[in-house]
Amino acid sequence: MRAYLKKVYSDRLNSTTVIDANYQWFRIDWVELWQFRDLITLFVQKEFIARYRQTILGPIWYIVQPIMMSGVLTAVFGKLGGMSTDEIPHLLFYFSGLVIWGYFSVAFQQTADVLIANAYIFQKVYFPRLVMPLSVVISKSLIFFTQLLVFMGLLIFYKLFTAAGNIIHPDLIKIVALTPLLLLITSAMCLGLGLMFAAITVKYKDLTHVLGFFIQLWFYATPVVYPVSKIPERFYYLTVFNPLIAVVDTFRHVFLGTSALEVSYLFVSLIVSMVSVVLGLMMFNRVERDFVDII
Repeated sequence: MRAYLKKVYSDRLNSTTVIDANYQWFRIDWVELWQFRDLITLFVQKEFIARYRQTILGPIWYIVQPIMMSGVLTAVFGKLGGMSTDEIPHLLFYFSGLVIWGYFSVAFQQTADVLIANAYIFQKVYFPRLVMPLSVVISKSLIFFTQLLVFMGLLIFYKLFTAAGNIIHPDLIKIVALTPLLLLITSAMCLGLGLMFAAITVKYKDLTHVLGFFIQLWFYATPVVYPVSKIPERFYYLTVFNPLIAVVDTFRHVFLGTSALEVSYLFVSLIVSMVSVVLGLMMFNRVERDFVDII
């Protein structure tokens, strides 16, 4: 046994690791990525600790922000604008949309900025560049889970203690079965589109300013403040360009019992999100071999 261990350590000491540029459009070294899994964990912890160190409320902002946003949307679109919510209480309706949107908008924007924001790290040490965007998408999933718990608390309150309980019909089986799928589609969109923008903004840095405006437009193109039933049926093809439409609609359907789009629309959203990941990885691989010199 001692002789075997001696040989293993000797092989490791005498081994040589060659780091070269990736000249293929689509190549992922899954073995190397798995070897750096501990680094992904460290980056997730760093993202959480650094963001909320020396703050008063810390991660409670994840709760305060959507509640305040839902209150504002209720006052503006619900009370003043008279926007229909398919008889669902306005606060609960808007919060349900913000659970998906809150995670997507933050994870997408920070993934898109991952190369420029962390260039100083990339210039000093080597590790698979994909580690960084993956850690962002994973760390921001805390937003989804935290707000989901708060939303479920509101759902239980409205179901048991208000007259709206006769309208709200959550389906426990669908919740357990479809919630992971909805999270997968949203995460894939964050990663895929984030990698695309990260690759583009390496050379065209002014696009980082356009990204914020683009996300604002996307917010109104997503049924967060209005039900999908208000979208004319002839425009349902837009789900191809905005997979979040089917995701938000399905989320409301399983938790609130509202009418939903056909399952095929959710399947299309899944395909589009997977395609965005493939395209994002291709563009990311294309620029990662020399982006440090450009930045």
